[in-house]
Amino acid sequence: MNAAQLEGADKAAVLLLALGPELSSPIMKQMDDEALIDLAKRMPKLSNIKPEDLAIVCNEYTQFHRSGNPFLSSSADIKGMLTGVVDNARLDRIMDSLQDGSPVRVPVWNKLSRMTAKTVFGIIKNENPQTIAIILGQLDPDFASSLIELFPEDMQTSVVVRMSKIESVSTDLIHDIEDALEKQLTGDHGSGLSFDGMVRVVDILKTLDGNVSKSILDHLRDKDPELFEQVDSQLLVFEDFADLSEKDVQTVLKHVSSEDLVRALKGASDELREHFFSNMSQRAAEIMREDMDIMGPLKVSDVEACQRNLLEIARKLDDEGAITFGTQEEMIE
Repeated sequence: MNAAQLEGADKAAVLLLALGPELSSPIMKQMDDEALIDLAKRMPKLSNIKPEDLAIVCNEYTQFHRSGNPFLSSSADIKGMLTGVVDNARLDRIMDSLQDGSPVRVPVWNKLSRMTAKTVFGIIKNENPQTIAIILGQLDPDFASSLIELFPEDMQTSVVVRMSKIESVSTDLIHDIEDALEKQLTGDHGSGLSFDGMVRVVDILKTLDGNVSKSILDHLRDKDPELFEQVDSQLLVFEDFADLSEKDVQTVLKHVSSEDLVRALKGASDELREHFFSNMSQRAAEIMREDMDIMGPLKVSDVEACQRNLLEIARKLDDEGAITFGTQEEMIE
C-alpha cells in the first residue's frame, strides 16, 4: 500500500504507529470511541509502509498544520521547552536541525526497533557475527532476543560469544555500521518499513486507561468480531496470572475447577505454577502436583482451552472489581 492509496484515517494510523505506544497514547486518549475503533481496525492492515511513503505522510501532516504565527519565537524557547523532555542526544539533533534547516535525523536504532523482527533479520542476516553482535547490543534486549531466535543455531552461538566479549566499540565503527544500515533502509531494494500492526495495537491498548481500552474492545466486538478475537487473544495471556497479587490468586482459585486448573498449569512455566501452589493449602498443592505427574501428556489444544477458561473467569472477576487483572493503572496504597 502506497501513500496515494491511503485514506485520511489510514494516514493518521500510520503516524500513530510510527510514533509508537509511548508517544501515541496521549494523543489517542483525546479521541472519542468512534475514532479509536476506526484506527484500531485500520492498524493491523497496514502491514508494509515504505520509508518514502511514510515521509510523504509526515510531510503532508506538517504542511497541513503549518502556521505563519508560531507560538515559539526563538530556538532558545524551543530548547528550553524540550530540555528535560528528551535526552541530550535527541535535543542536540533537534537543535542542529533548526540551525541548518535539515530534517531531524531519527537514529537508525529507533527505526530498526519499529520494524518487525523478521524485517530486521532480513537486513542483517548476511553480516558477520561480530557486526551482528554490535547491532544487537544497540537494541532493546527483548527485541534483540527475538532477533537471535531467527538465526541458525551455529550463528546464535557465534553472536552470543562475540557479544559477551565486547567491552567497548569505537565511535567510528558505530557510525560506519549506522551509515551502512541507513543505506539499506533507504535503498531501492530495501524491504520497506514494516510495522507489526497487531502488536502495535495491543501495545497501545495496554497503555490506555482501562475504561477507554474496554470501551474500544466492546465496540470492536460488536463491529468486527474476528478482529476483536485477534486483538483480545493477545491482550491477556495465561502467564499474566504471574502479575496477580496473592489475594487475587486466592480469589481466582475459589472460582475455578480443579480439573481446569491442573490442565492449565500443565502448560505453564514453573514460576507460574509455584505462584498458584503457594496460595493453596500445603495439602491441596501436593495433591495437584501429584495429579500433574500422573496425568501424562496432554494435547496442546486441551491445555490452551483450559487456560482460556481461567482467563475468562479472571476477566469476569476483574469486571466485577473482585480482582485487578491485566491493567497498567497506577495503584494507591
